[in-house]
This record gives sequence, structure tokens and C-alpha cells, in this order.
Amino acid sequence: MGRRRTLAMALAATTLGGLVAVAAPQAAFAEDAMCRTTRGDSDFYPGPSASATYDSTFHNSVEVPAGLLEGRYVPQGLAYWNNWNGTSEDILLISAYHDGNGNKDPDGPSAIFGVVLSGDRRGTGLGRMLIPTTHAGGIAMAGGYVYVGGEGRVRYWSAKVVRNHLKGANSSSTVTPKDSHGVRGKASFLGRQGGSVWIGDFDSDSHQHMWRYKPRDDGSLRYTDTKRWVPRKTQGMAVIGKKFVFGTSEGRSDRSNVWVRPTSLTTDITDGTSFCMRAPSMIEGLAYGTSNGNAHLWAVYESGSYTYRDSVNPIKNIHWADGSTLAGLYGKAD
Repeated sequence: MGRRRTLAMALAATTLGGLVAVAAPQAAFAEDAMCRTTRGDSDFYPGPSASATYDSTFHNSVEVPAGLLEGRYVPQGLAYWNNWNGTSEDILLISAYHDGNGNKDPDGPSAIFGVVLSGDRRGTGLGRMLIPTTHAGGIAMAGGYVYVGGEGRVRYWSAKVVRNHLKGANSSSTVTPKDSHGVRGKASFLGRQGGSVWIGDFDSDSHQHMWRYKPRDDGSLRYTDTKRWVPRKTQGMAVIGKKFVFGTSEGRSDRSNVWVRPTSLTTDITDGTSFCMRAPSMIEGLAYGTSNGNAHLWAVYESGSYTYRDSVNPIKNIHWADGSTLAGLYGKAD
């Protein structure tokens, strides 16, 4: 359903007992038929095509580290770290919870993993840093700190501490965060915009909000009195210029969605204020950055984990899209 139909819905009136009732615009839910749904001929991920638009916009990137998947961790959040070790090497950070018996509940220390994006070691999985048990729904890096969200709290460590653990041999010791504190909402996902961190809520049934925080010098977060609407079932978000990108999903048998929406909009999400396309099942964290001179958005999927091994699209690679191409989909018919 395109914007013209949304406008028509908003203007449609029914005379009832001499009164005129005006239909409000329909909110664009995560399984909304207004998304681009036509399937394509994907050959870069397992299972059926999610949509022709996704298949032409996204591509395979590096694999999720084998130690993450084989260790029965479930990938959740994604963050980009430019020149992480002073050698011009870029990496992606992945937050993950441990689920040894595959019942979807964290059952031991969670972890931060790293995978190299650029240079001679591209695709190499780094060490992991164990963190206190959490769903680890989102991860972000800002102000020299790494933040992990879950259960209404955000824990954070200095970048130096995380770097040292990723460079070293895997340890069985859990690394205590510098601090943690409660935030607005459930901290289901995190995303970075410049020097700020967005922290938002997942909900199966209704649109929710995300709230913008700024790191202080000591790593603690200050709420900026800024919030935005997010689609229901939001699992991850990133910012490309003046556009938000959201990944929404729930259920191993259902397709996900990728949404694009201007950062300036403060109103609720409708078909007329967003672009949406179907994506493979079980999308999770998103991250945006410039690596090797290319501005990319990356997406990680939990469908390749042991817990969700019977999902429609069991994806073990991170996917990437050109940033300007993805952001440019806003305003096109969906």
C-alpha cells in the first residue's frame, strides 16, 4: 500500500446519523502488507527469498564468529568500531547471550565478540569478553565506552578494557562493568548517532519509543529529553545521515522487516512516514560506519544460532547494504 492510499484512508468519510467519521491513517505494523513483499531469487543466504528489494540492496559480509555460534551463544546487538587497535583495522562488536539448551533463556555469562571487517585479517573472529548474564539485546560504542543493554539497564566498560579482552585469549572470568544504571524503557536495543546512544523498547503488539542519551566523561549516560517512535518488534536500529533504519522481527517462521524513516519526524509511524521491505527471518542488531572507504550498514541475524537452527533463513553471515542506497529508499513506493 503506497502513500496515496494512506492519504485516501485519512480523507475517507462515512456518514453515520448525520455525523462524519474520518478514518485515521493506519499504523504500519511489523508485518504490515504495506511493506515491499514481492520475493526475489536470493542466492546469498539460505532459505526462501525475503523480498526482491532486500536481495538487491543487501549482500554477504563476514561470518559471525564460529566461537559464538558453536559456543551456543545467540547474537543480539551489533556495533561498529573504527580503527579499534591503532592499525587502521575496523571491527564489528556483537553482543550475545548464552543458551546451551536452546530454550531462549540466558543460562550463563553473556559475551561481547568481535570480528574483523578490514585489512589482511578480514573475517577473523577475535577473542570474547564474558559479561554478566543478560539478554544483551543491544550494544553501542560512544565516548570511549562500550554499552550493552537488557532488562531495563545499561552496563558499560571502557573501550580499553574491551580491546584488551578481544586481543587476548578467551578467559572464563566474567568482566565486571565499570557501572550500570537504569534507563527509560527496557533497553531492548541500542544504536549510535554521532556521540549519542539511542536506547529503545521491543514490544510484540504496539509501537514503542527510543530515548537518546549522551555519555558523560565517566561513561554514565545523561538523558537528553529526546525520544522517537519505533515500529513494534524492533530488534535493532542505526542512523544513516538524516535517516533512522530499524530492523523488526519475531518468530523463526516469519520474515523480518527493514524500515527507513527521517530522524526529524516526531509523529507515530505510518506508511506515509516510512519505507519498509521484507527481510530474512530473525534480524537483530544493526550498525553503520565507513570501512575501507565504503559507508555501509550491517545487520546480524540470530537465526544462525543453535537456538533457532530450524528458522526459515538460518543465516550465519552478517549482511551489508550501501548506506546511501538504503537511506535513499525512503520516499519510494512500498
